[in-house]
Amino acid sequence: MENNFSKKFLVSANEANPEGELAVHILVSDLIVVATKAALELGIGNPTMAHLNAGWVLSRLTIEMTSYPKVNTEYLIITWVESWNRHFSVRDFEIQDCEGNTVGYARSIWMVLNTITHENFGLSHLTLPEDAVSKRPCPISRQEKHIEIYRHDAEEVPSSALKANAGERSYTFKYNDIDFYRHVNTVRYVSLLLNSYSLEEFDRFFLSRLELSFLHEGNFGETVEIRRFNHPDYLSSFSLFSEKKNMPILFARIALKARQED
Repeated sequence: MENNFSKKFLVSANEANPEGELAVHILVSDLIVVATKAALELGIGNPTMAHLNAGWVLSRLTIEMTSYPKVNTEYLIITWVESWNRHFSVRDFEIQDCEGNTVGYARSIWMVLNTITHENFGLSHLTLPEDAVSKRPCPISRQEKHIEIYRHDAEEVPSSALKANAGERSYTFKYNDIDFYRHVNTVRYVSLLLNSYSLEEFDRFFLSRLELSFLHEGNFGETVEIRRFNHPDYLSSFSLFSEKKNMPILFARIALKARQED
């Protein structure tokens, strides 16, 4: 059997960013769509687990892009299973533009969530078809360990942590941030992070790498403090710190690269 799955998408005007290319949050949404359809093809999709009150959720996501598909063009996402164990599944992606050029890759780590207890359900109840795991390579580097980020005015910070150097801002999750599992949708997190940048910054730079590490669920009405540390060379680390839980619920890294002049 084929051990990869592919699907084409059209970059419509409402799915393009102001620079006329596929918006990052739409790309993330399309990756999730393709992963969902691929799981259905393998017979391990969410409908097979409905009676168990369980379903797939992202644990980590890494995207690395050299360029983005342009508005009003089609692009292709190819996906395959890299590895599988009783706790997690690793699924990779290749992104191609309308001319068949590879413009990026993504690596994702998935777990099965118990939708009642919101704990890790495990994968032992699923049977992956024979030869479903692919030897196809995913050439992007894996995520490094997430780093705790303290407020800019913290008096004591462990040597292994960072102190925010770009201030903080707060956000309270609203109805449209919440998905079927009644927690914050991945796409909403991405939009929230990208809104930390200005239009001018994205006119000059593009997102070359995005890392998301989901630590705890975000919920409706929950307020998070967005802490940001700017590294050299247009790399930033983010922590979404929950005031209610008194802990970070998401860690992210975003790397930018300068756009080439026409």
